[in-house]
Parts: sequence; structure tokens; C-alpha cells
Amino acid sequence: MPIEINWQLLMPELVIALTLIIVLIFDMFDSISKTILGWLTIVGAGIALWVSIQMQQAGTVGTQFNDMFKVDSFSLFFNIIFLISTILVALISLSYLGKDDRKQGPYYLLILLATLGMMLMAAGNELIVVFLGLELMSLSLYVLAGYFRDNPVSSEAGMKYLLLGAFASAFFLYGIALIYGGAGTTSIPGIASNLTAESQSPLLLGGMFLLIVGFGFKVAIVPFHQWAPDVYEGAPTTIAAFISAGPKAAGFAAFLRIFMEALPAMQSQWGDVIILLAMLTMTVGNVIAIAQTNIKRMLAYSSIAHAGYVLIGLAAANNEGISSVMLYLLVYCVMNIGAFGAVILAKTTDGECLTISDYAGLGFRKPLLGLFMTLMLLSLAGFPPTAGFVGKFYIFKSAVQAGHTWLVIIGAINTAISAFYYLRVVVTMYMREPEEELEFSPYPSTLVVGLILAVIGVLFIGILPSLLLNSVQNSVL
Repeated sequence: MPIEINWQLLMPELVIALTLIIVLIFDMFDSISKTILGWLTIVGAGIALWVSIQMQQAGTVGTQFNDMFKVDSFSLFFNIIFLISTILVALISLSYLGKDDRKQGPYYLLILLATLGMMLMAAGNELIVVFLGLELMSLSLYVLAGYFRDNPVSSEAGMKYLLLGAFASAFFLYGIALIYGGAGTTSIPGIASNLTAESQSPLLLGGMFLLIVGFGFKVAIVPFHQWAPDVYEGAPTTIAAFISAGPKAAGFAAFLRIFMEALPAMQSQWGDVIILLAMLTMTVGNVIAIAQTNIKRMLAYSSIAHAGYVLIGLAAANNEGISSVMLYLLVYCVMNIGAFGAVILAKTTDGECLTISDYAGLGFRKPLLGLFMTLMLLSLAGFPPTAGFVGKFYIFKSAVQAGHTWLVIIGAINTAISAFYYLRVVVTMYMREPEEELEFSPYPSTLVVGLILAVIGVLFIGILPSLLLNSVQNSVL
């Protein structure tokens, strides 16, 4: 009996797939400026974003392919996060790659493929579909991390990401196999219906821990974070921004769906593990970030610490926790891409300013750069009235409601620690004299537009969070 397909449910994914094909076709014509490929990516992702917003507001719900693919407000909200990340990264990439770069075709194709993989992960209602989305995303990111093959640092980053990512995928797949052995199915609703507190077996426990390890690698949770600093430092800055935003959100989207929908009966086991990982991840990320002199490595350890904050919401294991995680991931994607965009904006004729000491005096010499960088760092640190403050507030609030007050105290201490290394960059820009005079490149218009959009997002959510909160709360699993 043929499977009936409701194409309307698949519209965001179909738009991205169609954009991918169009970019591929246009890349075949050498007479066409390759810059147009970036604009095609932005337009395609923009259309998919508009479709996702319309579907979410309409309350679209349904499943496809024998219930393996689930469209609901949860998956559509994460689609919005992924597509915003794609648009912002494509905007800052237009100037980063240059007008005559013949490698732009594969670059934008891989970004679109990674985006499609993220969307599959968020909508996966079956562990194998989640794994397929994970691999589609990961394989694209491995290539993008080592995209500048002539640069040995970039090649090293791609190789490290590939090797450690392969281990993570193996752990994840083995975890799926053990879950199947214990529950008799890989369907997320099927696992939940077959699983009770009395029916738990060593296979299920082993599978659960292996899934945590697999997700831990993908979203850079301590102690599975070792790849992140080296990959962020070596990868093209635009790709470091991309890896830190959309893919991290996709990992947590699948994490939430599997553990909150398939494994709620095992919460007593995985809840304590998540709490321990949250404490380790926040503390290790923030403490090691203090010692960094390279701004990309500092942002990498910052990204690790923020994964710890997200785990606080997951540890709460209630509707408020899920909604706070979703809000935080949206906020984090915007402000972190903005921070990496500001790093690109500080480009000199000799290359990017990657050492924190290079930013001495830039607040006055390059006031627009100083403004962008300061706002993004203050938001990452959680200062009001930025989006970062709102995100942390609701994360901590959900944990307090769940009775994890002491975990919130540790999170607040870590937030204070993080303020030190974020403000150190601001102090360097405004209160330190430069050791040498650097010649800066002109501001690229597309990069400035991308950063302005990020600033608007950070301030809009920070000042008027209520306009977004209803949408987030209605998207909870």
C-alpha cells in the first residue's frame, strides 16, 4: 500500500532542498558571480523561515513516513532557530569569502545540507531518523571545518572534528542498538509506551548512557568537549560561528525529544547524570576560558559553559525547563553568531585580530566594532537588558521550580566568573593602548547588516521578552 505524503507538512525541508538544488545548478555556470550563491542561500532560508513561522502560528501538527517524521510546534520552533542561524552565517560569509572565491558553491551547499540535517534531527520521531539527520549535519560540518585546505590549521581542525565526531556517532549508534534491544523498537513513542519503571534493564541503562555520551560530544559537554577549542580556533571564523549555533541547538533538540518523550520513566537515572554534567560543564568551560588569550578559543570555552546552562533547564525536566531551554538556544544562537561576526569585523590587512591584546584601543578607533562586540559580550555574560539575561533568568527560574536551588547557585557563581573574561575584552577595547598600529579593512556592508540584525535580536528579546515567551511556551513537547 503506497504511503500518502502530505507535502504541506514538509514545506520547510522542501524549500531548503530546492534551494540546495538551485545553488548547485547556479554553481555550474562560471559566467555567474559566485556571490549570488550566498544570496540564494539567504533567500531560500528566509522563505523556509517564513513558512516555519506560519506553520507554527497555525498550530500545524502531523506525522509522515509511518510516524517516523513528526511536525509539531517543537520541531517548527527549532527550525526557526536553525534558519535564523543559517541566514546570519550566510550574511557574514558573503564578505568573509570574497567576491571571487571559486569555493563558494560547495561552501553554501554544505551549509544548506547541514541545515537540512538539523531539521531532520528536530523532527525525528524515530531514533534512526535522528541518527540520519545527525550524520547529514556532521559530515557537512567536518568538511566545512577544514574548508581552507591550504591552511594547515584549518585542515587539522577538520581532521580532529572528523575523528572525534566519528567516535561520537559510534557511541550514539551503539546506544540506539542497546535501546532497541531493551525496548524492542526504535520509535520514540514506542519506546515510551514499552518502558516502565519496572521494565528497565541493563540494556536500556547502557543505551541511555551511550546516548548521553554521543550527544555530549555533539554539543560539547564536559568531559566530551576536547574537540571544541581546537576546531573553533582552526575552522573558518564563519563556520566556527555556525558550529556553535545551529548544530548545538539541533543536538539539544534531539536530546530533549528523546529523553523527555522516549525515556521519561528513566528520569531518576538520567536526571542525576545531567545535573552532574551541568555543574562540570559550566565550571570547566568558564574557568578555562579565563586563561585564554585567543578570542576564538575563549568563545569556544564560553560555548562549552553555555551548554552547561542549557543542561540546567534539561535537569529541571518540566515544561518550564523545556521552554527555557528553547528560549535560551534561540538567544544563544543570535548572540554567539554576533560575537563571531564582530571578530570578523576586526579584520586587518594582515588578517583577523585573534589575540585579545590586538583589540586594545579598538573601542575608540573603530566605534562601530566596539559597540557590536560590547553588546554581544554583555549579552553572553547575562547583563540586562540583553537577551542573555532573559535566557539565564528563565533557565534558573525553571530549576528553582524543580527544586534544584543549589544548582542555580552554582550557575549564578559561574555567571559571575564568566563576566570576568567577557568584560576583559571590553576593558581591553576601551582602556588599553594598542602595542602597535594596525591597518583595518573597510567595513563590509553585508557583515554590518548581519551584525545589526543580531543586535536588534539581542535587544528586542532583552527588552520585550513577553512577545516571544508565549510562542516558546506553546511549543513545548
